[in-house]
Amino acid sequence: MGNNEELRIAFQVRHHLNAGAARTPAQINERLRAARERALARQRRPAGVLAAATAAGAGWNLGWLGKLVPLLVLVLGLGAIHFWHQAEQANNIADIDMQMLADELPPNVYLDKGFGAWLTRGEPGRQD
Repeated sequence: MGNNEELRIAFQVRHHLNAGAARTPAQINERLRAARERALARQRRPAGVLAAATAAGAGWNLGWLGKLVPLLVLVLGLGAIHFWHQAEQANNIADIDMQMLADELPPNVYLDKGFGAWLTRGEPGRQD
């Protein structure tokens, strides 16, 4: 729906509401007016409480430091994640090195391209 269509519908709704309000009895109009005033009075009270709380919290305004703290927490978190990832990677490499050193084959065998092909092909007589 375009803006013009929405405005047309809004005007029609307003027209019907105004026409209905003109036909309502005076007693109902008075009750609606009183209910509206009570609702507005209740709405003003929390706004006053909120304004007082905001004024009281103004002492905690840290300015640019308040914007720097979340950024610092983010950078420290990313640094911790990077450190943990590097430690995990080092542990994985150490495990591979330990397995290679504990194996019966010399490390030069792992550099041979034919050995890699032999591993992927499988040993002769091996049942998978």
